[in-house]
Amino acid sequence: MDLLNHESATIQYRGYNTRMRSIERRSYLRLSDAAAVSYQAVSEEQFHRNSVESVLGLDANFSLRKQLFKLEQDARELQRALSESDRKLGSYLYNLNQRIEVITTAVVNLDQSGPANLLDISPAGASFLSNDAFPADDLLAVKITFHNVSLGIACFAMVRYSLIDERAGYRLGIQFISADATTENLIERHISAIQAEERRKRLRSAKTFT
Repeated sequence: MDLLNHESATIQYRGYNTRMRSIERRSYLRLSDAAAVSYQAVSEEQFHRNSVESVLGLDANFSLRKQLFKLEQDARELQRALSESDRKLGSYLYNLNQRIEVITTAVVNLDQSGPANLLDISPAGASFLSNDAFPADDLLAVKITFHNVSLGIACFAMVRYSLIDERAGYRLGIQFISADATTENLIERHISAIQAEERRKRLRSAKTFT
C-alpha cells in the first residue's frame, strides 16, 4: 500500500493529531527526488519528551538550511514578479538571490549528509530505500537532506510499511507526525518549484522541435 495515496483523514496517535491531505492534493504535490536520509528508532517516551533535533543531535547548520531555503524561494518569487514590471529592481533581487545562493552552497558543503537515497515525498510523508525493516506503527526520528538545494527537514514519523526492494533491502513508507506548518509549506514549495522547472523544460524542448 502506498502511503502517499491514502484517503484524506485525521489520524490520532496516542493523543497526537496529525492531518492527512486529500488524495487529489497529495497526488499532485509529490516528487521523486534524491536526498540523504538518516533515521533512528525512538520510543513513545522519547517521542513525547524530546525534540527531534535533540534525538538526532542536529547542530545549528542544519537549522540554517531550512531558513536559507525559505529566503531563496522568497527571493526567486519576488524576482519573477518584479522583473516584469521593474527591470532594475528585478536585477537587484537577482543579484541578492545570487548572494544567498553562495551562502547556501557554503552551508550545504559544511553538512556532509551522506549518499543520495531514492526518495518519494509529499507534505504528508515519504518513502525511501533502507537496509532496515520496521513494524508498522513504529516511531522514527527522521532527517532528510535534499541534494542540490539547501532544504533539510527533521521530524518524527510513523512507519506505515516496510516492503522488500531488490535494490536495497527494503522500501520504508513513513507518515510525518510532527512536521509543523512551516516545514509542510517548504516541502510543498520545493515540490512545486521542481515541477514548474520540469514544465518549463518541456515547453522549451517542444519549441525547439516546432
